[in-house]
Amino acid sequence: MFYNFYNITNIVFYVIFAICVLLFVYKIFLHINAIFPGKQYPEAKKNHKFAILIPARNESKVISGILNSIKNQDYDKSLVDTYIIVEKEDDPTCEIAKKFENTHIIVRKKLELKGKGYAIDEAMQEILPKKLGYEAFFIFDADNILEPNYLKEMNKVVDQDYDVGLGYRNSKNWNDGWIAACSGLTFSMFSNFDNKPKNKLGVGIKVCGTGFFISSRIIEKLGGWKFFTLTEDYEFSLYSIVNNFKTAYNENAKFYDEQPISIKQSWNQRVRWCKGFSQANKIYTKQLIKSGIKDKGKSKLDKLMCVFGVVPFAFTLISLVTYQAIHLCLTFVGLAFGEPLWYLPLIAFGAANLALYLFLVLYTVCLLIADRKNLNLNFKNALICCLMNPIFILSYVPIYIFSACKKDVKWVAIEHGTKNSKKS
Repeated sequence: MFYNFYNITNIVFYVIFAICVLLFVYKIFLHINAIFPGKQYPEAKKNHKFAILIPARNESKVISGILNSIKNQDYDKSLVDTYIIVEKEDDPTCEIAKKFENTHIIVRKKLELKGKGYAIDEAMQEILPKKLGYEAFFIFDADNILEPNYLKEMNKVVDQDYDVGLGYRNSKNWNDGWIAACSGLTFSMFSNFDNKPKNKLGVGIKVCGTGFFISSRIIEKLGGWKFFTLTEDYEFSLYSIVNNFKTAYNENAKFYDEQPISIKQSWNQRVRWCKGFSQANKIYTKQLIKSGIKDKGKSKLDKLMCVFGVVPFAFTLISLVTYQAIHLCLTFVGLAFGEPLWYLPLIAFGAANLALYLFLVLYTVCLLIADRKNLNLNFKNALICCLMNPIFILSYVPIYIFSACKKDVKWVAIEHGTKNSKKS
């Protein structure tokens, strides 16, 4: 009986595995599509006027980096104004910013409203009444670095009358340890295997933290920036999909971001992300379903996948956990009742874990190969990344559970200026 039950559980698992593969067809299609060149944009007919917003509370260590990269843009400097958002006039960041042309400082007044979203909105409330003729608002973090052609490339997107545009997010510190490498690889995966193929298919892309623009007509219609969850970028992405915004991803518009280097920093960051994703999904899930049912074609698929895209991952994870739990229980039962084949479930348990780990290692290798031209990883750190990225990915399980159980998740600042944080 013990052996028969063991065989039945394996057969059931094989059936469930086949279902998992079918559920992942959409993602597999996107991954295959990502192998081919991304969408290219024609040269712009004119140079457009931009405002760049940079929340920069206590960012004196890194602010000169992004301001120098803006200064060095291959773009008409008279058409670019930069706004540094701080909380105090005596912030050392201000003195550094004053040295740069066309750079303005906005000191926040509503400090009781905590979070990046509130800082951006407060800045927009000060800028919009002045009617300065900006055609797009860019949002960056203080630790970002822009490639010299970033604005020129994004100007092509603005010129095509897109509502939202996102560039390629690279890492400044690939070789600052496995945490930094795995974190950087997450954004590489997001760009290459999600936004790039979706952009070619003409469905909505999702902005990711920083390095994107919103057209002025959208900002003026909204009356500012009205997204205040812990992941205001993801919240805005869902809003843009619900409202059928015309979005674009330009892989040639590259900028660099600094990744956390310690487990604690990464944990705090990802707890905030998971909590923010839950907050945003709670707000927009019903709207996405309602709108998706009414729409047709690509828009319908896009909206419904925003809602149900997590199902393949959740179903696969729950199936694996259940499978593992059953086999552990069978092992103990077999030992307790003296079954001669008690070790078979234990072998299956180990084999399933090993197979999952090796699959994620292989997936990581594919990620590294697919984006090799952009990743400044030396061979040693690339090897370590391959071995550790499966653990980094699977750690999202306890992180998500922790974020769901923790009612009050607050934004925790990550200290910038790591030992190797220079442009890749």
